[in-house]
Amino acid sequence: MKEQDEIQKAHWNSKPLSIFTAYVWSKNENFAFALPSSDITHDKFVVDAALEIILNHIVTILPNIKVVDCFSDGAASQFKQRFHFRNLVQIANEHNIDLSWHFFATSHGKGVVDGIGGTVKRLVWSAILAGEVCRSAEDFIKIAKKKTKKVILIEITKNNIDTSKNKLESIFKTAKSIPETLKMHSVKVVDNNTLEFRYYSSCFQKKTVKY
Repeated sequence: MKEQDEIQKAHWNSKPLSIFTAYVWSKNENFAFALPSSDITHDKFVVDAALEIILNHIVTILPNIKVVDCFSDGAASQFKQRFHFRNLVQIANEHNIDLSWHFFATSHGKGVVDGIGGTVKRLVWSAILAGEVCRSAEDFIKIAKKKTKKVILIEITKNNIDTSKNKLESIFKTAKSIPETLKMHSVKVVDNNTLEFRYYSSCFQKKTVKY
């Protein structure tokens, strides 16, 4: 994040910002999300905080939602790892939904979520060039909201992340390593303590893990 007068300064003088992006398709409506945060760790607690914000927002608009199928890349630091897998069971139970998560192949290319992030960053950057000041995630959201109504912008706050930590630290102690994790491309919550893994979503061969 930069102020207009500081554009020529070295990049380390600017404040870092991360943006968790998502796009939701439903039968009747679609939603684009951009969730800025001053926390740039992208760790398991930030991911959970982002997912909670998105799911809570969706439920207010689509209160009868029962099935959620998620798609993402296979970033091991965020999604394709044992803590995230363990959390899927928790999320499904908390929200009473049928939840699955599918991973794109590494070379699938840019997708709609990349476009969301690029769009809001360009809008904010052009505003900074025109004299706007952006010193925080809150400033980023205020500027972006003035520029677009097509993207839902909500900050992932420190409080959101701390809430996730308090909720999940004990749960993550039960997380289990999954053999051949990198080869798995489909994960489904079967019940309140079981996950089902497949090499791809239509594959007959599967593995189950109980917590």
